[in-house]
Amino acid sequence: MDETQFLERLQASGRAGETLALIEKLGFTRAFVLKNVLDEASEVNVAHVAMLWMGMPNKHDRKRTRQLLDELTEAGLLSFDPATETWKPR
Repeated sequence: MDETQFLERLQASGRAGETLALIEKLGFTRAFVLKNVLDEASEVNVAHVAMLWMGMPNKHDRKRTRQLLDELTEAGLLSFDPATETWKPR
């Protein structure tokens, strides 16, 4: 997914403003989210994304990562599998 598709899907979800504001508030960049979270070939979990983002994440980094993944799920960009605690792009 490229940035244009990302923004179009957020607009279609009706959560563009909320999601973009939260991404910024949490300290993520759109480029990071597109490359490391919304890559169609990947399945991610909190620990993996937090490690890519912060190197040695602490509990606060993992909490912010979970908030990001939950928001992207609410916006319809990710699906969550509770059995494996992983997310993958929709």
